[in-house]
Amino acid sequence: MNTPVKVWDWSIRVFHWCLPLLLFLLWFSATQSQSFDALEHHMLLAQILMGLLVYRVIWGFIGTPAARFSRFLVGPKTLVEYTQSILTRKPLHYVGHNPLGGLMVIVLLGAVGFQLLTGLYTSDDILYSGPLYSSASRDTTRWMSSWHHQFFDYILILVGLHLLAILIHKLMGEGLVKAMFTGNKPSEGAQDLAKLEPTLVSFPWIRFVIAVFLALASVAYIFYF
Repeated sequence: MNTPVKVWDWSIRVFHWCLPLLLFLLWFSATQSQSFDALEHHMLLAQILMGLLVYRVIWGFIGTPAARFSRFLVGPKTLVEYTQSILTRKPLHYVGHNPLGGLMVIVLLGAVGFQLLTGLYTSDDILYSGPLYSSASRDTTRWMSSWHHQFFDYILILVGLHLLAILIHKLMGEGLVKAMFTGNKPSEGAQDLAKLEPTLVSFPWIRFVIAVFLALASVAYIFYF
């Protein structure tokens, strides 16, 4: 019997859906660069993004089983085996992130983190300066600003690859989008089920509060102190 198991906790699902929304709003506010209000909104959105990223990194170490990096980062052999299963249209089933999906998580977090970092050192020399702009040399801030304005295109490429992977899995009979709404995935034949046991029984609220506190403290330190 293919019994669904609870894999994604609610905070991971909120993070997943907030990230593309924030990226769109950040892009939109950046296009209105001549408006002071838009730049204020851009900075506020950047703070929210930083809080979410810091939370996700912390949750990757102390969070629920499927959210932990140690549960879905694999070696080259497993990565090759999974890729071969995709190419033969017989994908190995994972209830958590599959090996390629886990790799994409790290790449996307790194890419968005780099975009955020460069923004902290960016200034338009008129209305806006990032909170770390004055702490770096002119050459450094110029380099950061240059990358901040062009790197978003690379993030869009990664998002496109992510959407393509979702479509490919859908065509092969595995719906990944629904699982990110419900948090549940079928368990039959899962390669990583043992890694994720015990499955979610109760939400670890104490660890959640710790992660949120550290994320908020990081944002406050960078932007307000």
